[in-house]
Amino acid sequence: MKAAAPAAPVAAAATSAENFQRYYEEAGPDYAAWSAAFNMHFGYFRRGLNPLDREAMLEQMNVEVLRRMGVENLDAPRVLDMGCGLGATLRSLARRLPTADLHGITLVPWQLDQAKELNRAHEGARGITLALGDYERTRYPAGRFDGVCAIESSCYARGANKSAFLREAHRLLRPGGRMVVADGFRGPGKLRGPQKAIFRKLCECWVIDTLGEIEPFARELERIGFGDITVERVQARVAPSVLHVPWVTLKFLLSSVVFGGRRMTRARWNNVLAPILLPFVGFPVGPVGYYIVSATRV
Repeated sequence: MKAAAPAAPVAAAATSAENFQRYYEEAGPDYAAWSAAFNMHFGYFRRGLNPLDREAMLEQMNVEVLRRMGVENLDAPRVLDMGCGLGATLRSLARRLPTADLHGITLVPWQLDQAKELNRAHEGARGITLALGDYERTRYPAGRFDGVCAIESSCYARGANKSAFLREAHRLLRPGGRMVVADGFRGPGKLRGPQKAIFRKLCECWVIDTLGEIEPFARELERIGFGDITVERVQARVAPSVLHVPWVTLKFLLSSVVFGGRRMTRARWNNVLAPILLPFVGFPVGPVGYYIVSATRV
């Protein structure tokens, strides 16, 4: 009887993957309301950008991640996007690194199909290779990449320290290779009162087991064998794009639902609700913050 014990966690993981895939199959197309290029993340504001230009800030997040990977001076850098979504970050990198060997992995078949379709429409994206799979257990050989990145995808990994995700990133990087993660994390401080229920609902809406916790995440990086670890809380940089959420949500509901007649599924409602809940648990009123974490495989 004891030999059958692991079946429960395996079944739970399979169910979680199915829910995750269903969520993005139903809600994924709605991201067009957020970004014409299908950048499925928040933006990064820097001096000189127009805070009303959301797409420019979304693109700047891609630029910031690329800069921290440190692969721009390599002749033919090999880069993996761990949780590539619809491939917008890879297409951005392809424009800036025309000789790069770019790869992306996603767990969602719909995302893979759509990303390939979008890549076909962009001449510079011909050097991008996409694969379906679990980024905690990939089939890439060890030491394959000069850089790996994950923009708002590491949150879907298991556990508060995202250990399995980090171990796989470490395995995939060559010595001296760089990993960059841009995502929401629970930072120092506690969830208080109704924030606990709001946080649970937020994770449920986004089909997340739990957000990473920044201090255990950083400790796990060091334990696994990363060095040169830099943790940046970039809440102020991300805030201008977050402020676009109410307007985009209202516009989406009016154009797609009220006047467009599109049926709202539970996943699509959750996709609308999650960013509305986020400020109630986010910095400065709560411990959830936006961080960019970078590290080097020693």
